[in-house]
Amino acid sequence: MPPAGRRFGLYLLHLNGVFMAEHAPGRDFRDKYSRYVWFKILFIILFAVLAFSVFWVSLCVGTRELDVATVFDYFIKHIQGVTYEPRSQQAFDDSIVWNYRVPRALFGIVSGAGLAVAGAIMQSVMKNPLADPYTTGVSSGALFGVAIAVTLGFSFGGAGLSGIGTVTNAILMALVPVAVILFFSPFFRKSPSTLILAGVAVSYLFNALTSILLVSSSEENLGTVYRWQVGSFTDLSWGSLPLMTAAVVIGIAVILPLSNKLNLMSLDDKDAKSLGLNSERLRIVCLVILSFIAATIVSYVGIIGFVGLVMPHIDRMIIGSDNRFLIPGAAVLGAFFLTSCDIISRAIDVQAEVPVGVVTAFIGAPVFLYLIIRQKSGVW
Repeated sequence: MPPAGRRFGLYLLHLNGVFMAEHAPGRDFRDKYSRYVWFKILFIILFAVLAFSVFWVSLCVGTRELDVATVFDYFIKHIQGVTYEPRSQQAFDDSIVWNYRVPRALFGIVSGAGLAVAGAIMQSVMKNPLADPYTTGVSSGALFGVAIAVTLGFSFGGAGLSGIGTVTNAILMALVPVAVILFFSPFFRKSPSTLILAGVAVSYLFNALTSILLVSSSEENLGTVYRWQVGSFTDLSWGSLPLMTAAVVIGIAVILPLSNKLNLMSLDDKDAKSLGLNSERLRIVCLVILSFIAATIVSYVGIIGFVGLVMPHIDRMIIGSDNRFLIPGAAVLGAFFLTSCDIISRAIDVQAEVPVGVVTAFIGAPVFLYLIIRQKSGVW
C-alpha cells in the first residue's frame, strides 16, 4: 500500500474509534463498526428529538405563560384555519403563539444549526479547534456590513433594514476575512493557529470600523446596532425567516455530499492530493459557503458567540471526527443549545429581556474551558 493510502486507512480506523489487530476476524470488526455507527445515528436522533421538544417549550415561555397542551391546541387550530372573536383572550393568545413565539423558536432552531455547522466545517478545513465564524472575523465583517446599512443607509441590492440589501452587505463584508485567511494560508502551512490570529486581527479591524460609524450616529441607530452586537431574537417576524432558512438549508445541503472529501482534508495537502483531492479548491468552496450561512444569520439576529465553537467540540468528543456524522450531529446540537438559551433568556426575571447572545456567552465560556481541560487529544 502506498504511504498516503496507508495513512488514510489508519485515519479511517481512528475516525470510527475502532482498532483491529492483524489477527482479528473480519466479522468481529464489521460488528464493532456497525455498533459504533448506530451509536452515532442514535446520538443524532436523540438530540433531534430534544431540539423538537425545546421548540414546544419555547412556545410556552414569555410574559404570558401557557402550558404545552394549550400551545399545541392553538398551533393546530391555527393551521386548520380556526379564528377567534377579535380582542378576546383566545385571539390574543393565538397571536402571541403564532406571530411571535413560533417564528422566534424556528429562528433558534435554524440559526443554531447553521452556526454549529459553520463552526464544524471551518474547524475541519482549517485543521484548527479554535476556528469558528466568530474567532475568524466572519461575524465581525458581517456586523460591519449591517452597520453600514443602518448608519449610512447604503446597501447593495436593495433598501431597508430587513431587506435583501442588508443581507448582501453582511455577506460581502463577511467574505473579506475569508479572503485574508486564504491569502495568508500559503505562508502559514506549518502553523494553522496563525490563521486564527490573522482572523482575530481582521475582526478587531472591523470592530474598530463599526465603532467609527457609531460615533457620529443617532441614538436610535446606536440601539439598533447594539442589538446586533450582542445577538438578540427580539422583533423577529415571519417575513425574515424564509431567506435565512433557505441560506442555512442550501448551505448544509451543499456541504453534506462533500463530507467524505472533508475527511480527507485532515491529511496533509500533499497526501490528500495524491488521493485525488484538490484541497485548496475545496477549502475555498467551504469557506465561502460557511461565510454565506454565518453572514445571513448575523444580518437578522446579530453576533451569537460560542455556538459555532463549543457545539462542534462536544460533537467530536462524543461521535468522533467523521464529517458524515459530525455535520448533522453539530446541526442538532446547535439547534438544541441555542433554542434552550433563548428559553433561558426569556425566563430570567429582569426589567428587560436578556439578549440570547449574552446567555450563550455565560454558558459557552465555562463549558469551553472545561472542554479544553478534559479534551481528548485523539479528536484532533
